[in-house]
Amino acid sequence: MIVRLPLVLALCFLCTAGVMVAQQTGAAPAGREYRLQALYRAGIAQSYEVVEQTTVERTHSDSSKKTYDRKVTFFMTVRCIESIDGISKLAVNIDSLVYKFTAQGLEISYDSQKDITVKNFADLNNYIGPLNRTFEITVSPYGEVTKLSGEQVDFWREYLEQNAADLDSVVYTIWMQSLDRENLLQYGDVQKRMIPGLRKGVDSTWKHGLTTRVDGVVFEGKVSSRLAAYSGGLYTIITKDSIPVQAGQDVHIYGIPYLSTVRDGGAVVDNTLLLSSTGTINELTSVTKAWFSAIVRAETFTHRITSTTQWKLTGQYQW
Repeated sequence: MIVRLPLVLALCFLCTAGVMVAQQTGAAPAGREYRLQALYRAGIAQSYEVVEQTTVERTHSDSSKKTYDRKVTFFMTVRCIESIDGISKLAVNIDSLVYKFTAQGLEISYDSQKDITVKNFADLNNYIGPLNRTFEITVSPYGEVTKLSGEQVDFWREYLEQNAADLDSVVYTIWMQSLDRENLLQYGDVQKRMIPGLRKGVDSTWKHGLTTRVDGVVFEGKVSSRLAAYSGGLYTIITKDSIPVQAGQDVHIYGIPYLSTVRDGGAVVDNTLLLSSTGTINELTSVTKAWFSAIVRAETFTHRITSTTQWKLTGQYQW
């Protein structure tokens, strides 16, 4: 016993030191699995600053090019109305909008908190549509949006449908698409199906659907996400994959007075999401490089787009 005691004490000291180092570094133990789930609490609201920056180059059939840039910043509030057995009902509202569009010889800017009237610019309407029109989404424990509704959204869509005969087809399409499911979830669904609601180990992967809207065009497909790391109380989840464009959709393209029909295309997505160990989404950065070809009145053109959108949590509070 006299010989073994120092050895036992030494082993205890080494084990304790190992635990302290692991706690300080926050390193994930090998083989351990974590339940990855966004947790919402009734009566708690989260505020996000959302910044979207887009650069576009369009090439026409005669090889002429047109380029433009857009930066959109808005503040979004996500309020949890109800959460039972992992199924959460969230009320989403885009509270304010700062918009800036630049092209050759053109600059359009708008600040919803300063400008009294909205400027008559078609591209801006894609972002004005959802502004301060609260909508509700129901999210499953596995990050899937199972329901989307909203009295204000429904009212304006019904109003547009009832007056479609008196509206220009381009104007009608822009406003309807600004209030459609894909556009509302582009900003309101911060999870992007990246959080599986299941137990996963570091470096494990899983498949899921992903829909994204880039420069007004919808891309959709199956992608693979991975738990890249766990450190300091944060899970890092990444999605790096490619998805096809929704062929056949009619879209408004800046500088073209008619609707264009998408023929072909694809997007490479590079998303990084930071999820806290308490189930709060702290940040999502989405970098998308996309292209599509489209036709308008026998003219074929190609778009190449680089778009970066970042959702950053700015605060949580009771309401």
